[in-house]
Amino acid sequence: MSISRRLYEAVRAHIIGLGVKDILPYSAGLISILGVIFTLRFVERYLDPQVQFHIGLGLVVSLFIMGRIKAFQKPPLRLIFIVLAGFITVRYFVWRTTETLIYTGFWDLIAMTTLYMAEVYTFIIHIMGLVINAWPLEHKIIPIKGEPSNYPVVDVFVPTYTESEDIVKTTVVAALQMNYPKDKFRIHILNDGSTVARRAKPELSEEAIRRHISLKRMAEELGVGYFTRETNKSAKAGNINHALNYTDGDLVLILDCDHVPTRDLLLNTVGWFQKDEKLFLVQTPHFFINPTPVEKNVTAVSNISGENDMFYRVIHLGLNAWNSSYFCGSAAVLRRKYLMEVGGISGVSITEDAETSFLLHSRGYNSVYINRPMVCGLSPETFDDYIIQRTRWAQGMMQLMILNNPLIEKGLRMGQRLCYFNSCFFWIFGIPRFIFYIAPAAFLLLGLKVYHAAVPQIFAFALPHIFSTFVAMDFLYGKVRKPFFSEIYESVQSMFLMPAVLSVLVSPLKPTFKITPKGKKQESSYLNPMALTFFVVVILNVAILPMAVVRWINYPEFRDVITITLAWCFYNIFLAMLALGAFWETKQIRQHHRIIAIGQVEVYFIRVKQWVKADIQDMSLTGLGFAGKFPFDVKREDDIIIRAADSYGETYEFEARVQRNIFKGGVTNCGTEYKTSAANYVKAVRFVYGDSQRWLDIWELQTRPVKTSALIYRFLISGIKGTVQSVYYANKAIVLFSAKVAGSGLGIFRNYMRRLVEA
Repeated sequence: MSISRRLYEAVRAHIIGLGVKDILPYSAGLISILGVIFTLRFVERYLDPQVQFHIGLGLVVSLFIMGRIKAFQKPPLRLIFIVLAGFITVRYFVWRTTETLIYTGFWDLIAMTTLYMAEVYTFIIHIMGLVINAWPLEHKIIPIKGEPSNYPVVDVFVPTYTESEDIVKTTVVAALQMNYPKDKFRIHILNDGSTVARRAKPELSEEAIRRHISLKRMAEELGVGYFTRETNKSAKAGNINHALNYTDGDLVLILDCDHVPTRDLLLNTVGWFQKDEKLFLVQTPHFFINPTPVEKNVTAVSNISGENDMFYRVIHLGLNAWNSSYFCGSAAVLRRKYLMEVGGISGVSITEDAETSFLLHSRGYNSVYINRPMVCGLSPETFDDYIIQRTRWAQGMMQLMILNNPLIEKGLRMGQRLCYFNSCFFWIFGIPRFIFYIAPAAFLLLGLKVYHAAVPQIFAFALPHIFSTFVAMDFLYGKVRKPFFSEIYESVQSMFLMPAVLSVLVSPLKPTFKITPKGKKQESSYLNPMALTFFVVVILNVAILPMAVVRWINYPEFRDVITITLAWCFYNIFLAMLALGAFWETKQIRQHHRIIAIGQVEVYFIRVKQWVKADIQDMSLTGLGFAGKFPFDVKREDDIIIRAADSYGETYEFEARVQRNIFKGGVTNCGTEYKTSAANYVKAVRFVYGDSQRWLDIWELQTRPVKTSALIYRFLISGIKGTVQSVYYANKAIVLFSAKVAGSGLGIFRNYMRRLVEA
């Protein structure tokens, strides 16, 4: 069936299925949109740009004031803010569409249309973001009912590929300590790094066999299940489906091997399956113990929110309101019965998790998102691994959009169509970003007329739209995302995701699943070679600045456009410089990451036989950092006993040794290392990872006010370093290339002379 026919049938079926209560909101919405467009066109025609400027200014100021009033953060007043923010954007695009698209030549038309379509993309994403987040829903935790003997049986799957056995062990040890009847959950290690096929390949066999023996022995020692299979067909989806065929629990908890669960994970999620018989999924946030490569450059300034926090702490609450929370690959509980209806985890796209949710939502089943972090995972350590992960997400969601098209899939509600389409369509952002980078050059270098507007019109329509977008983003995501940070995150990914997305558009079934490496060590700091891409962007935009001066002198009639384009160039340079700052690969040599933490401990110093209280600074599986004012000098190599408690009231004692002590301002900061023992390891896992309140406390730390200027300054300093390093590497490459060319030329000359002599 053709796409047009499928679209027709879907629309027809949807309209026939609508009742009066459904038709009225759709009709009212359509009439409202037409009314807004008519009003805007009337206002544009009969009011001059100066009046329009004051209207735009008034709208933005009103939006800004509302954004600072807490009452507008919650419905129903929140809807007033959302509608006004949408109105300002629609106002701009009505003007942009009806007044600025002027034909001046074929190539001008191509360039102008390309830029306009990039703006249309941003318009769609912005409006959909406002709609999805208009009325966020936060589901509460529902206690499990009945006697423990009647609790649902849960199979816990820990899929792994080639990650460190230590990472797998930490997750399994933590899972064993979950507060759930021991006879009601079973843990299974799903080892896809030691399949029969991998053990048979000469280049892989030694490591695959070693890993097989090691993980199987670990499973036996810990008393958990162990699965491997014949081949790696369908990657992670196939690995999980293989285990589904050999287990029979009512529910399935899936944990990536680096996602260490807290003790209350099952207690806080299983109750929802008792309440809603049609529930197929309870998803929880992915909380990360370490910053992404992009975030590392600002962790010295502030404990900022992670890049994923915007999705898990804000956007997912919006998806939740539309019954569109989807499986994110880990930290989720699924109902086996419904999972098996669609053949297990879907493996058509490389984002098997979202695709599986899509299929189950289209069958009328429900999902729930609980906004409490109950796993702690690892972000990619290097920029290369970071891009591998984002590329998989981008390609997989594009596959979902092309192969399953949420807009016409039967069974989905209108809100679900919007949510899934937005989640897929978002990943095209690399293409518009690239267009925005080269658009100034198209005008200043090639003379292509890409944007027809005078400066007064820009002030009247474009600037209010731009400012309102920043105000709206701060309103929606301000607690977890600082201004310009979305620009930075998207900029550093754009150049690398663009070809990946385009490849899916050409061949939707071509992408293959690539595992994201975790837990890598970094012996030294250096500039990732990928930075050269943004170095080229900086050079390109700097190079066209003189052209702006030339055109200003020679073409006075275009000075309005030249002014706009020049400002655009400076903004591109600014963004590219910030992006360059994200490419520093900072050193990471610790075996276990230190977690910023709060709370108090009691410390017994054996040398002076005295207990003192101290404030926790950070912790890891191997040690704890604390600070305090002590009535004695702390010495390195002091043996101590640390006594601590978690939010459940459980106390812990660790024998440790002081490895670092710094005295400053009357306060002694100590870094300690636990004395190694099997009992200490299990206790450390329970203490460090078992308490979900600890992750909530860190979330609170990350939402404290921080000066954006300090963060931007940090990125700029790194960006300047990146630019200098890029120049150095570029010169080095040119010298090496020149030497190679010269060497080749000398070789050709020698051969020629030899032939002459021989002749």
